[in-house]
Amino acid sequence: MSNVRPIQEGAVNALLEAEKVAEATKQAIKRKIAQAASVDFQSRSLPAKLRIEPDDPKDVKIGKRKKIHAFKSKMRMEQLEVTQNKHQNAWQQFQTTKGKTKKSGYLSGRKRESIFKSPDDPFGKVGVTGSGKGLTDFQKREKHLHLKGGAAENDDEAP
Repeated sequence: MSNVRPIQEGAVNALLEAEKVAEATKQAIKRKIAQAASVDFQSRSLPAKLRIEPDDPKDVKIGKRKKIHAFKSKMRMEQLEVTQNKHQNAWQQFQTTKGKTKKSGYLSGRKRESIFKSPDDPFGKVGVTGSGKGLTDFQKREKHLHLKGGAAENDDEAP
């Protein structure tokens, strides 16, 4: 037993700690994405000081109109930003979860051959997939004989 070394606790714990930190970070990112997606835009109403009163002078009305226009533009930009962030978070969440899964199905495991590869057959053409191969050989069609009790049925024999 002199050649057996005891397991070092520090090395195993460091790996476990690194995995725990990575998992915690991943969960935090998921929570942040979910939280950002759930926060909806709260539209603010026009402040009272910007409302145009009937007794306001003409120059004040013009100034208020400009400020109202700027306020509405700012609200519209914030709404667009919130919508964009929602789409971005949805895409990031898709990339972190479903985008990494390996697809199974047709040609997923096989490596595709180049269409410009020269064929093995001297009569094959470059760029034509499957050229040079012969036609598929099918079995000759024959009548199927049903066996009963190990012997073939014959219509000639009468009991």
